[in-house]
Amino acid sequence: MTDTPRGKGSYLRRLAEYLACAPGTIRAALQHQAQHASGNGQHKRIGEILQELGTVSQSELEAAIRHQRTDRLRECYVFRNLSGPELNSLSSRFREVTVPEGYQFIIQDEEDPTLYVLGLGRAEVYRTDIDGHWMHIAYLEPGDPIGEMGYFQDGRRSASVRAIERCELLCANYGDLTHYFENVPHVAHAFMRLVQQRARETARIQEAFDQQQPDT
Repeated sequence: MTDTPRGKGSYLRRLAEYLACAPGTIRAALQHQAQHASGNGQHKRIGEILQELGTVSQSELEAAIRHQRTDRLRECYVFRNLSGPELNSLSSRFREVTVPEGYQFIIQDEEDPTLYVLGLGRAEVYRTDIDGHWMHIAYLEPGDPIGEMGYFQDGRRSASVRAIERCELLCANYGDLTHYFENVPHVAHAFMRLVQQRARETARIQEAFDQQQPDT
């Protein structure tokens, strides 16, 4: 669900690219990551492995994570007009989370006051009705915000979202973002435009879906 046209941006950079490490060191860390992956596809991030191996320090890792987080927020439609200092301040409200392929990280009708920004990977938004019929809504790509509708519904999810492939996400509690959504004009306007656009698109898809269902 790409909200405005954009090219390949810095959000596609992996954490290792923010660390001053030789290519051979990165390859060794990737091999270590693959060898120690759990059965459900979960594994440590490259930065953690490099720190454990003594290649980077804790302060270097933290600086790289902050830099990557700020870059990924900059590529998000809602936040892209913030200044550098504003993005740095905003980034402190987010944290990183990684989910494996197939994992459902937003569940329809549950309460979850969290906004996500997709940093890497692809995800799918969908709904199910009371009869269990499944309705595809959208595919999500890096830079897309996820879960914005819940901000106006006390955190109740109007749809589910699952990872089509392993996804790296940024997440923040709605309460930590209220200042930006309500008091920073260019963020507030972009956020409302996003909500309205997605609501219209979802309503259109829902109407087409309902028309295809057999009469009961």
